[in-house]
Amino acid sequence: MAPIKPRDAADDGQGHGFEHLTVESDDLCWWCRERPATTGEHKYKRTDLTRLMKGDSLVWVGDNGTREIRGSSGVRRDRYGVVKFPKSMCAVCNNAKSQPFDVAYDRFAAYLAAGGVRGRDGVPLAKIYGETWRQDSRSLARYYGKHFGCRLRQLNMPIPDSLRAFLDGADSMPDVHMALITTDTVHRYARDGLVLSPDFITTDPVRQHIRGFVMASYIASVGVRFQWWAHASAPPGELSQFFDFPTPVINRFADEDAMGSGQTRPSLIRRVLTWRPRRSTEPPRF
Repeated sequence: MAPIKPRDAADDGQGHGFEHLTVESDDLCWWCRERPATTGEHKYKRTDLTRLMKGDSLVWVGDNGTREIRGSSGVRRDRYGVVKFPKSMCAVCNNAKSQPFDVAYDRFAAYLAAGGVRGRDGVPLAKIYGETWRQDSRSLARYYGKHFGCRLRQLNMPIPDSLRAFLDGADSMPDVHMALITTDTVHRYARDGLVLSPDFITTDPVRQHIRGFVMASYIASVGVRFQWWAHASAPPGELSQFFDFPTPVINRFADEDAMGSGQTRPSLIRRVLTWRPRRSTEPPRF
């Protein structure tokens, strides 16, 4: 079935609520599950916001209208709760433990912000990171994994055990696919900004069980797409991950609904087929 967006999930128009699909949250860090959740991860990194703040303010646009963030003090205060997630991580996991993730992300973000990436076939991770690209690309993927984990926690969605294991050093995630993407509509309205996609949740036909979810985060209209499959809806074969390739392909979508369902559009340049599972000639079924 088609994905549903959590902002519409309280009621499907026929009185069918979705609260039963959520999990009960607690006060523990969602990553380590040991220490109290005393810190909130940034939805948008302070370095990105500072780079965008060419004047003295930024404008945040969301479902609930617009908010103006004035200067670096406005970023720190986060008066409207648009810069940070609610507290869901301990200080150890959100700071020292994930510092290598932040370093890898900053280099990636600076490269994208310099412009011109969207028109290329892929992103040259080996050029960005040099000889350590394999290690640093995984650190980059773990940065995004932490970001998406915080989004899931905010939605009270289950967090995959494979994601926690990946953050702890596992080589990959068998039930998660991460890909580099660009989306035409995002490029048109926010080509120089920072964008979080809608969060798409897929359920069974009677909406009693979660089959998976999809979400993305963009820098200058190029982003990372995260898809998880529940056990009963496992992906077909071993999936390729963007962090396994020196120059992973940029998968292209017409709009956010296409991004949510996985319906890519062709590139003007011949694409490297990292979107497909390694052991299949068919694209993943969404």
